[in-house]
Amino acid sequence: MTVFEKNLRNIASKDPAIFEGLENCQGVEIEEAKAGGATFRYKGIYFHSRYNPATEADVQAVEMAGKKPDWVFLFGLGCGHLLSALVQKGFKKVIVFEPSTEILKGALENIDLSPVFDEEKVFLAVDMHSAIERLRGETEGFDNLLVYSTAPYKSVFPKELSDFTNRIHNAHITNQVGIKTDMKSRSAWIDNYLSNLKSLPFAPPIDVLRDRFKGVPMIIAGAGPSLRKNGELLREFKGKALIVAAITSYKPLLKLGVVPDFVIASEMVDLPEYFTFGEDDKKTRLILGELSHPGMFERDVKGKFVFFSPYLSLSATHAGLWGSSYFPAIGGSVTTAALDMGIMFGCNPITFVGQDLSFGENETHAPGGVYVAQNVRIDKENGLISVEDEYINDKQTYTYKLQWLKGLSGKPVPSKYDWATFHQWFENYMHYLKKERPGVRVINATEGGAYIEGMEHTTLRRVLETCVNKELPLDAAIDGAVASRPRIDYTSLEASFRDTAAVLSRVNRLAASILKEAAEAKNIYAKKGLTSALKGNIDRIKRLEESIFDESDRAKFIWEALINNTYALKEYLKEDMDDSAGEGGQFLRDLEAVIGSYKSMTAVCLRFAKRFDEAAASIRAARGSEENRGIAAGL
Repeated sequence: MTVFEKNLRNIASKDPAIFEGLENCQGVEIEEAKAGGATFRYKGIYFHSRYNPATEADVQAVEMAGKKPDWVFLFGLGCGHLLSALVQKGFKKVIVFEPSTEILKGALENIDLSPVFDEEKVFLAVDMHSAIERLRGETEGFDNLLVYSTAPYKSVFPKELSDFTNRIHNAHITNQVGIKTDMKSRSAWIDNYLSNLKSLPFAPPIDVLRDRFKGVPMIIAGAGPSLRKNGELLREFKGKALIVAAITSYKPLLKLGVVPDFVIASEMVDLPEYFTFGEDDKKTRLILGELSHPGMFERDVKGKFVFFSPYLSLSATHAGLWGSSYFPAIGGSVTTAALDMGIMFGCNPITFVGQDLSFGENETHAPGGVYVAQNVRIDKENGLISVEDEYINDKQTYTYKLQWLKGLSGKPVPSKYDWATFHQWFENYMHYLKKERPGVRVINATEGGAYIEGMEHTTLRRVLETCVNKELPLDAAIDGAVASRPRIDYTSLEASFRDTAAVLSRVNRLAASILKEAAEAKNIYAKKGLTSALKGNIDRIKRLEESIFDESDRAKFIWEALINNTYALKEYLKEDMDDSAGEGGQFLRDLEAVIGSYKSMTAVCLRFAKRFDEAAASIRAARGSEENRGIAAGL
């Protein structure tokens, strides 16, 4: 077996696509350094020391170790000296991105790197998408990431390094945003879902529209500043394309004389200010997440549809009972969800407008909505962006960390963390779509803001001239879909809520028993210190915890309701322990962590056991009402 084959065997076990592009390229010529070890010259520059590359790499690894990263993102494999030095020093969570197939081919043909790539968490990526996917799949928002590159790579690949660093940074922020969203929203989402039970019987699942619009053009309207440039043109699309508006773009579209076919929203708070409470509302339909605020389901509109989230175990478990088998790919924005829905509807092409994902000259959103006045100030030196806006009659000031995205003009455009998150999701989704649904066209006709790789970029006028040519019976298709709604399985829904309430009651009793054992252990420690008498308490706590885990398998949502405590425990476990506290001090710290966790668990169980009993009663009442309606209709 050649060195090349040996290397590829190890690397390809983690990423088979690594072979692509290597077979037909010429590798760089590898030279031997004076003190031994490999080096090479590329574009006139030596990438390692010509005397002792191993010593050079060791110095670099020591510098990196001082920053105590959880993960290293290494821009440039070279001959693998730095990667080997990192692994030898115990840094075995490394993602390496090599921008040059010539360098990669030369290294893999001449240097046996299989030992380092044998490490479970050492990965090689040869394209940006693979590197980001590794980050998303392997790291957490808690992790400290270090992006590092040697001087030769910085000199030869400055644009690639800048893009790599920016994308890694944005992807890491995406992970962090996910954690913050979980911690802020999980309990509210569960409460919203339970409160929405009374409304869901009257909102068909969105997948009743599956394949109802095959070949129909679709417009997805965001509320970016550029909407002012071409939004009026959407009037010419009305009745000829399916127009879906993010809730933030609803009023701006009305100002432009456009009533969308659908308005999509999934906010966990009520947003009455986004509606007119007039005739325009009655001409459009809402697409709402089952986790949306209950007030959204009370809006007086032409119709309502619901979609279910795969990220809440209750929703994933119950969706089928409500008649839904579709979970949209959700990238944190309603326009990302709308894109996936458009694919499910059968729409083609799907065109975006107002999807800037960046700040305008002095604005964050299109005029005509809830943002009355805006003032944007960019502080490039400190990497911050300040926004002053008047939201209805409330003046607010926000400061964000400045992020940059590639603009439609080729120059960077200023953005912020949530928009950068959506941007990354779009590019990942387009990568997937190109492989899985190559016949679907996705067009970015925003005419301002960020460039989204994988989409076609053109003007909205061009889309109108080439893709839209006839009136379509959209209302008839929607009404027919509503009439075909599957029956709701009320019996199974009620049983699920009853069973979960019972599980919560049992978990509550087990958690209370753990608190009792922990309190007793704390008293024993206070009187006698660390003693064998504590073993009985610790063993009983472990057995009770095993019982809790067994029970909670039947009510997985409990861990979502306890998400704040879960993340707090993860942070606790990552902390450097204080050796000065001694073994006894550490035992007491661990015991306090146990007590804090199970106090939260008992509170959650008590609260939601009651709510689930109420939910079961609500479902039973809904079933009775439907049966009565059926009797009255002679069914």
